[in-house]
Amino acid sequence: MDLKLPLTLKGKVTHGNKLGSTVDIPTANIPIEDKEVLQDLQYGVYFSEVFIDGKPYKAVTNVGIKPTVNNTGSVNAESFIFDFTGDIYEKNIEVTLLKFSRPERKFSSFEELSFQMKQDLENAKAYHK
Repeated sequence: MDLKLPLTLKGKVTHGNKLGSTVDIPTANIPIEDKEVLQDLQYGVYFSEVFIDGKPYKAVTNVGIKPTVNNTGSVNAESFIFDFTGDIYEKNIEVTLLKFSRPERKFSSFEELSFQMKQDLENAKAYHK
């Protein structure tokens, strides 16, 4: 697989499980249904940029099926947006994947996943500096 980055995903922000909010890592979720895009994507964490109303924000994005907490098999891009507050549910956004960080994996518990999410945030902050 030879994913060409940057790659931009577009979609409407949907409600998720809100588990990220329980550990102060709220995310904006957009479903990925374009089969052509899906065949080229590697599931995992990306350093990214999210555009809301044309304004860019630094972010970290997980692309995949969320195997630790999700059993639907649907593919989503789930972005934590740095320095952003506000309600963007049902709003169309763009997520540009800039650099692949690590593959998606199933964790043994939500606690283990949340620890890794915090590490992913630190890695993204370092990347975006």
